[in-house]
Amino acid sequence: MRLETVKCPHCGYIYRIDIDKVVEDGETIAIKGYNITGKTKLQKSKYIDLKCPNCNKKFEPQVG
Repeated sequence: MRLETVKCPHCGYIYRIDIDKVVEDGETIAIKGYNITGKTKLQKSKYIDLKCPNCNKKFEPQVG
């Protein structure tokens, strides 16, 4: 179990979710991408699609 703190960019609501469980259940899509930081370093990033339980708007937070 890996809990992550997530903040909705629309309403500012902060909550915690189990990232592994959400991805396993198929409720969201995990997207792996690469961000270039500096000239030679690549940093791996993971984004998931979430829906805020407070305002019901969708957003994609970056999780580690």
